[in-house]
Amino acid sequence: MHAVLIEVDVSGVDRDQGLSALREQIVPAIKAMPGFTSGTWLPGNDEGKGLSLTVWDSDGDARGMAESFGPGSSPTANASVVRCGVREVAAAA
Repeated sequence: MHAVLIEVDVSGVDRDQGLSALREQIVPAIKAMPGFTSGTWLPGNDEGKGLSLTVWDSDGDARGMAESFGPGSSPTANASVVRCGVREVAAAA
């Protein structure tokens, strides 16, 4: 298994609209991608940075997701991905 950690700048996004877009559009689109296993999404913190951690069946599946949502991409209006990394999963509980 491999994981993708993404940090998104959501400082320019209305919180309620952003959460709605996340739940209704972004999460379903990611869940439909090949190899998706699980995911956790955290809303923006005091600095306007949201996080997601998704787990994928293979390195190739994780890299496919990372290519779709890599740095500079905009998952929703006024939000932008600032960091994206793929890592092997060492353990899960």
